[in-house]
Amino acid sequence: MNSIGQRLLDLLAIGRVANLPTVWSNTLAGFLLAWTIDGQEMPFSAGLQLLPFLLIGVTSTYLFGTFLNDWKDVDFDNEHRPERAIPSGRWSRGMIGWMAAGFALGALACFLSLGPRQPLVPILGAALLATIVIYTALHKRTPFAIVPMGLCRSLLYLLGYFVVVVTPGSDSGLTPGRAATSTLNLLQDNMLVILALMALGIFTYVAGLTLAARYENRPGQLPFPKVFLWFLIFLSILTHTWWWIWQRPPFLEGWHLAIPALLCVLPFCAWTVRGLFVLKKSIPDFVSRALAGLCLVDLLAFAGIAATIRTGWNTLDASPLYLTLIPLSCFLFSLLLQRLAPAT
Repeated sequence: MNSIGQRLLDLLAIGRVANLPTVWSNTLAGFLLAWTIDGQEMPFSAGLQLLPFLLIGVTSTYLFGTFLNDWKDVDFDNEHRPERAIPSGRWSRGMIGWMAAGFALGALACFLSLGPRQPLVPILGAALLATIVIYTALHKRTPFAIVPMGLCRSLLYLLGYFVVVVTPGSDSGLTPGRAATSTLNLLQDNMLVILALMALGIFTYVAGLTLAARYENRPGQLPFPKVFLWFLIFLSILTHTWWWIWQRPPFLEGWHLAIPALLCVLPFCAWTVRGLFVLKKSIPDFVSRALAGLCLVDLLAFAGIAATIRTGWNTLDASPLYLTLIPLSCFLFSLLLQRLAPAT
């Protein structure tokens, strides 16, 4: 392969682009969850206008993390992964560092542009960037680095949600009375509990696969009980099927609604169980499968989202199960990109 083609593939590998669809899926899950609130004040069309800025922001943030990781790990890669872009000399460490800084600045610009209407977004965006820096500094030193990595994914849900949910004090164009009503609706519908549950589920899932990934370059079995890994991975089945705590539980009004719930749970279970059996043979293969499976974690919540979403768009509200195509298409896209560049 010519040098230009190889250098481009290096950038795709450094950026771990195969995982970008999972970032978009997580963000969109949080975004759509916001439209299940009774009395959501922001029109759906207005929310869609904000979404591109948020998606560009989280994409830039993710690429900042991957480029910063390779910049930081150059000594480790010189010894254990000499074929990578920086140790091989195809890219200089300084250039990769400058690219990481550029992605960080781009992400901050996107988050700040959303700040006047949704002041929580720049705060959450800055927290996401800081969490990435903390993970990068710790991940080769301690297993507790799985905590900031899990928090990164949890923050994607929060960013997607609060980019459209009215918060007190925001310049949203709403009167104080309507803003207070929106906040009250959020609390009455248990939305904060649901958001916290989903954040916990994605946190434990990512913590589990990150813990396994720590040993992908080491021979032998995992140095902790596999039942612990199973617990971390499968907890999301409980946290993402949150409709059972809903004050107006749609799934208890008709058994036919159990069918879409089952269709959302089965792909996750089938893919994840198969991945855990692959773990016996290859930790890297398991990690790659589990990373793509982040989209299927989102899919678990889409049965509830589809049953309760109210966008004001008659076509979408009449056939909300089509929304499940979002995490499914992101999942397939992630697998396709893994053929082009490694996920880890």
